[in-house]
Amino acid sequence: MKKQLEQLSAYEPGLSPEALKNKYGIERELFKLASNENLYGPTPKVKEAIEQHLDELYYYPESGSPGLRKVLSEHLNVDESRILFGAGLDEVILMISRAVLTPGDKIVTSEATFGQYYHNAIVESADVVQVPLKDGGFDLEGILQSIDEHTALVWLCNPNNPTGTYFNHETLFHFLERVPSHIPVLIDEAYVEFVTAKDFPDTLKLQETFDNAFLLRTFSKAYGLAGLRVGYVVASADAIEKWNIIRPPFNVTRLSEYAAIAALEDQAYLNEITQKYAEEREKFYAIPQSEHFLPSQTNFIFVKTTNSKALYDELLEVGCITRPFPTGVRITIGFPEQNQKMIEVLQNFNY
Repeated sequence: MKKQLEQLSAYEPGLSPEALKNKYGIERELFKLASNENLYGPTPKVKEAIEQHLDELYYYPESGSPGLRKVLSEHLNVDESRILFGAGLDEVILMISRAVLTPGDKIVTSEATFGQYYHNAIVESADVVQVPLKDGGFDLEGILQSIDEHTALVWLCNPNNPTGTYFNHETLFHFLERVPSHIPVLIDEAYVEFVTAKDFPDTLKLQETFDNAFLLRTFSKAYGLAGLRVGYVVASADAIEKWNIIRPPFNVTRLSEYAAIAALEDQAYLNEITQKYAEEREKFYAIPQSEHFLPSQTNFIFVKTTNSKALYDELLEVGCITRPFPTGVRITIGFPEQNQKMIEVLQNFNY
């Protein structure tokens, strides 16, 4: 086994409602609000698409998801040669790390961000620099100062998970201006569809100027396909050609491809859902206790507290499963009735 695996552990997802009921002997109804899932689910057209193709299960998928690639290229107005799909962004991150990193290389990212950047770098025997957060968000100046001749990848998460914070277009532009052009900057926009900020980066536009700016997105969050695992990267054709060598031949399933096409083509449904989340998000920030919340552009809110276990327990008492961290609790926004229960807890909690 690789020695560096001793530094890591397998990913441990939060407990399901059923598992928590069994563990603590809870009998009341519980709601899973710990994994930033879209509780409204995908457009009904996804189910229709899956049902139409159930008789194809004995076929291998079309390698590289050509049908989805064509539809997505038209939606984003980018050439098909610039798109690569993975079984969720987890696999995309794995493929890029495996293709690029060698022992002694370095990645630069932030602390308190998506853990798979770190995880895959360690697997490839690379070093990791995690720059401290600044006001709950990415410190791009600090990241820039940490880039050196050994840096092989820079990972940015915008909006950031688990904090929900973002950096704007101008900030990203000036950052990319100063990063050496041979160093890939991976910009993970898994939650972009939930963003309402007018100054959020137009990363596709920035790619016209910066060849090393690579964009990652997913169908797991706003599109509601977390259980089907479809993520993608938009990069230069040359990078995609190399990374495609790493891609398992049939990594995105046949049904997942059909589902993603159906979800992508129903933008009216997507807009309806993201509007609901934006409205529910504002309810949290309307209370005085929101001074303890980091500003979010996502379908979750990070609540700062020195007693995250107590807050997690109080939220569990009203049936809401959330995600505790050392410096706070991440709350996935749910249905209005669930959100109201959590707001009442947050209004009375001793931070």
